Amino acid sequence: MKNLILATTVAALCAGVLSAAAGGVIQTKDGKANTAYDIQAQTVSGIIWESERGRPGTKVKPWEVDGVRYSGNAMDEFNGLSRKLAGGQSGRLISDAQAILNMKAPSGFDDAWSGIQLSAKYYIAMGYYLQNDWEGAVTQLEDYIKECEKADNLYDKSVVPRVDFTSKVSGKKVSNAGGLNRFYLDALEALGLAYLKKGEAKTASDKAFGPLMELTENLASNSGDKEYFDWGLRALRASARYAEEQKDYKGARDAYDDLARVALKKQGGKPSRASYEAQLKVGFMQILEGDTRGAQARFYEAVKAWKEAHKVNPGRSWQPRPEWISSDLAYLTAGSFLGQGLVTAATAKKAEDWAEALENFSESLSIFNADDEIRSKALLGAANACAQLAELNKGVLVEVKRNDKTEKVALSSENYAKLADKYVSELTSLLGKTKAAEDESLPGIQKIINTYKGD
Repeated sequence: MKNLILATTVAALCAGVLSAAAGGVIQTKDGKANTAYDIQAQTVSGIIWESERGRPGTKVKPWEVDGVRYSGNAMDEFNGLSRKLAGGQSGRLISDAQAILNMKAPSGFDDAWSGIQLSAKYYIAMGYYLQNDWEGAVTQLEDYIKECEKADNLYDKSVVPRVDFTSKVSGKKVSNAGGLNRFYLDALEALGLAYLKKGEAKTASDKAFGPLMELTENLASNSGDKEYFDWGLRALRASARYAEEQKDYKGARDAYDDLARVALKKQGGKPSRASYEAQLKVGFMQILEGDTRGAQARFYEAVKAWKEAHKVNPGRSWQPRPEWISSDLAYLTAGSFLGQGLVTAATAKKAEDWAEALENFSESLSIFNADDEIRSKALLGAANACAQLAELNKGVLVEVKRNDKTEKVALSSENYAKLADKYVSELTSLLGKTKAAEDESLPGIQKIINTYKGD
């Protein structure tokens, strides 16, 4: 009898060991929580888990995940890492993630432990990133990336198939890239940004952003999930903005051209807000490069379409079709009128040229509720056009009565100066955090306003 009880107890204990698993909760961005019997892997293909032993849960894609919490007191440090990253707690983030690296796998976590420790390495790297330690961030991120690419760290079940690429960090040909750790894409993005912060734009493109776009396009193609393109879009925006800040307008234009291409791919060839934005930015960069003719071609079609839609037959008022213009198309049209104004202003020599530029800026401002960047640029352009018209009209004098005195003033100059003052006031008071509100031309515009606006 004792032997039977002992045998039964041992069998039960063995069954308990065998059934132990890396259970927990997968929180998604829609507010739902999936209770998992076993979280088997966190990959760039998604979270792979079982709802019950032997019963797979529905794969949770990387962009759907809000957080992953593992069961057990031993996992408290890991469960808090995402909150510390979001809260900017770099010191605690590094120390808690390091504690995970120093731990042995808790019971039942043997299969998942290498992936959990890989994630901890990513969090350590991001701790350095939060501290603006770009050299440390690059070192830690590249270490994490190399570890992810080792064959024994590539999960091989239920991942996006036929995805491979050549890593520019390790130089390795990575097969089964769908099984890479979930934070791998974020790490490539952060690596590129860290290199940009170090002033190494070419390295950022070669080692991080280029491979990131290749990998995400491959993942999107083989999975049908267009959300993978978002990593490439963010990387291209970062590259373009950096080049623009460095006054490398050709480099910025090239990045925006690529951005338009990727944005169209994401939408299956259909235009979107992102592709329209890139189209406008290419034109803006061409103006800064001095290619006004090429820039004008970028803006022409949208302006023409708007004017064609507003043709009014004699004796008949224009009635727009319901929903005849989408918000994205309205954004493109507002930006295109701005672009036409910038083209005209770039080559303006006479009052008629500045009047045409002002008309385009006014169309952008009066018709559309554009975003802050478009509106702020249009306000700056309109203020500058008015200031130039005030200068060009300073010789045209008329008699006016002021305070019981008659005096000759340049009335047109005064009117244009007052209008310029209104544009500057809106720009600096309502859109003061935009680049246009800090433009180096503003002091000169303000000086002209002060000269001619009168009382």
